[in-house]
Amino acid sequence: MSLGPRKRRVRRPPDLTSLFDVLFIVVFVALIRAAAAEHAVAAAKEPPKPLTPPPKPVPVEVAALKQQALTNISTELAGRAPLIVRISETGVITQIEVDGKKLALDLPLLVHDPDPTIRIAYQGDRSAQLRACRIAALQLDLDLANYVVIFAPVRAKAELPHALIAGLERDVARCLADQRAIATIVEPVVPPRGKP
Repeated sequence: MSLGPRKRRVRRPPDLTSLFDVLFIVVFVALIRAAAAEHAVAAAKEPPKPLTPPPKPVPVEVAALKQQALTNISTELAGRAPLIVRISETGVITQIEVDGKKLALDLPLLVHDPDPTIRIAYQGDRSAQLRACRIAALQLDLDLANYVVIFAPVRAKAELPHALIAGLERDVARCLADQRAIATIVEPVVPPRGKP
C-alpha cells in the first residue's frame, strides 16, 4: 500500500540576520563611547576659556577724567531737591512728597487690557500725560529740572507686577527727555530683624 510520494524535509540554515544586527549595534555603541572618551580627555587638557576678557588697563589721564566726571555728576545730583513718588503694590501713586509737603493721591499707573496676551498695561506707554514724572509735574505745577525724582514702590521689584516695573524703568529714561528730571527707582529698605 503506497501512501504517495514522501515529502522530503529541507533543512534551512539558521537566520543570522538578527545576530549581525546585534553585533553591528554593539560595535557602533563601542565606537561612540570611544569617541566621547577621547573628546572628554581633549577637553580636560584645554584650559577653560574666560567668560569675559580681562579689563584693559585705563590710562592714568582717562582715569582722572572719569573720576572728575563722577565728582561733577555727584555734585550736580546733590544740588537737586528730592521729589518722592510713592507707589502701592497695585501700581497706584498714593503720595508725592516734595519740599516737606505731602500730597495724597489715588492715581493708577496700570490699566487692565482686554488682550489676553497683555492683561495689564502701563498707562504711561499709551499717554505721555500718564507717565509718573508728568503726573508729578502736573499735580505740583512744578518744573522738575532741579529735582531728583525718586519712584518709591512700597514693595521690592520682584514682588510687583512686571508691567509696573517695566513701565517705571522706561519712565526713568523718559523723565529726563520729557521733564529734564533725573529719576530713579528705589526699593524699600528692609530693616534687619532683631534677635528674638
